[in-house]
Amino acid sequence: MGLRFADGSALSMPDTVVRRSYLANRESIETAMVGTQLLGVRFATFMRFLPLLLLLYAVGTVDGLTERAIRRSCGGRESASLYHRAKYLQMAVLGLGGVALLVWPGPVAWELCAGLIVVVTGGLARQQWAFYKKHL
Repeated sequence: MGLRFADGSALSMPDTVVRRSYLANRESIETAMVGTQLLGVRFATFMRFLPLLLLLYAVGTVDGLTERAIRRSCGGRESASLYHRAKYLQMAVLGLGGVALLVWPGPVAWELCAGLIVVVTGGLARQQWAFYKKHL
C-alpha cells in the first residue's frame, strides 16, 4: 500500500482519502510494522525453547510423582495448598515471563531468560506433582 501511494499516479476518490490518511500517519504505521515483525521474531525464538520446556516438565513430573509415591508409602506430609500454589505459579511464570520477553524494549539474553523460565517451571512441576493428593 505504501509503494502504491508513493507513486504519483491518479487514484480514485476513496483511494485519495486513504492516501492522505496514510501519508499523515506514515511514521506511526511503519513503527507498528517494525514492532509487529520484532514480536513475531521474538515469539519464534521463544518457541525454540518449547522442547526443553516439555522435557524439563516431564522430568519434574516424574520426579514429583516418585517423591509422592515415597511419601505415600512412608506416611509423609500432604499439602493441598503447596500443590495449588505450584500449579498456579507455573502459569504466572510462563505467562508473565513470556510476555516480558516478548515486549522487552531492548536486546534479550535468550539463553539466560528463557532458560531460567524453563528451569523454574520444571521445578514447580516437581513441587506440584510431589504434593498431588488424589489417587492416580
